[in-house]
Amino acid sequence: MFKILNKYIFKELLTPFLSSVFILMFVLLSNFVLKNMDRFLGKGLSFITVLKFLIFNSAWIISLAIPMAVLITVLMTFGRLSSDNEITAFKASGIGINKLIYPSLIFGAFIFIFITPFNLWLLPEMNHNVRKLSQTISRSRPDIEFNEQLLNTLADKVIYVGDRRKTNSFNDIVIFDKAKQNHTTIMSEYGYFESLQDGIIINLINGSIHEDLSKNEYRKTYFNRYNIAIPFDKIEYNNINNLNRQEREMNIHQLIDKIQFYKNKSKQLNKNIILSNKKIDSLNSVLVSSKSNEKYNLLTLNKTKTILNNVINKINNDEKLIPVYKKKVNKYSVELHKKFSIPVACFIFILIGTPLGIISKNKNMSVSISIGILFFIIYWSFLIIGEDLADRGKFNPALSMWLPNIILGITAYYLYNKVSNSNLTLKLRINPFKGSKK
Repeated sequence: MFKILNKYIFKELLTPFLSSVFILMFVLLSNFVLKNMDRFLGKGLSFITVLKFLIFNSAWIISLAIPMAVLITVLMTFGRLSSDNEITAFKASGIGINKLIYPSLIFGAFIFIFITPFNLWLLPEMNHNVRKLSQTISRSRPDIEFNEQLLNTLADKVIYVGDRRKTNSFNDIVIFDKAKQNHTTIMSEYGYFESLQDGIIINLINGSIHEDLSKNEYRKTYFNRYNIAIPFDKIEYNNINNLNRQEREMNIHQLIDKIQFYKNKSKQLNKNIILSNKKIDSLNSVLVSSKSNEKYNLLTLNKTKTILNNVINKINNDEKLIPVYKKKVNKYSVELHKKFSIPVACFIFILIGTPLGIISKNKNMSVSISIGILFFIIYWSFLIIGEDLADRGKFNPALSMWLPNIILGITAYYLYNKVSNSNLTLKLRINPFKGSKK
């Protein structure tokens, strides 16, 4: 009998889960495309490049959509079972909530088995590919980074561009050169951008250069063509940046290596400080004895003082580095724990979604999505706040990433006991024309 029950509930979970994942991914991807539409439309990027950019960014969307879909799925499934009085029938047959939630936990285990390796290895690589592709686009097509009819900062220059003429050119280009002390402003009718191996060239056509040479002297120079070269070293398009992975671009092994590296550096600095303090004590003893010993000449005394000052300076530098290394350890530790806490949250969402679905007695998808998004926002808010506090060294990295699970877990335990031991219900009905009623 329980085998049939498990199979029945598992099937009830599967369809809304697939629907929820599809809807959430569609919404999140659509939102991402709308936000980044200006970067692609009318700028001459190839379809393959745009497609790659969307595929690489779909990784974080999947990572976000799946836990949300799990919560919405459980809410919908148990809301429908409760609404159709199947929960009541199960209870009357001696089947408690403990047995009803069992197939949901198995379902959650399958999700966990998928999303954990995805977060540990595939997601970091896709995040890294996004940054590499973005910098490749920026290097080959520097005009992509310029917003029309707005001020844009590039190295030591503030650049205003008007409407786009064609692929890589703009009308009405104005450049304010902050590097020059004579307040130089360059204006041109139009111009275009070219990318070279080691920098970019801004080609200006038909314009003038305005220079304030002094309080009483002003110079204006006309040109038919004027070129400005900006090396990649002065801007963010340098290839070296592609090799430096940020914490969200590291897999589990890379994160562990980084954490261990900075821990070892901190330990070494602490050892150095201890040895340096011992050396200071020894040098101080030499100085004290030299004052009462005529054998020590002035040269030796000054040399000892110089060595002492160097050791003190080294201690001060080492003490400044230790908090920096600790901050690095916290940053990478946060990311490491987050890669596990989010997949585990799928089980928490199942535990909290089951009693909420039964209490709500509603099979309407819009209600389930609303409740699910509310709890997911609460969860994500705790996660973001905890990450910020841990990165700044004000909170333990492990606790900051697991605290949202603990808080929602306690809430789930409370609701689970309420549903198991009483007939607590909260009827929600949605009418698309009249609004919601409770």
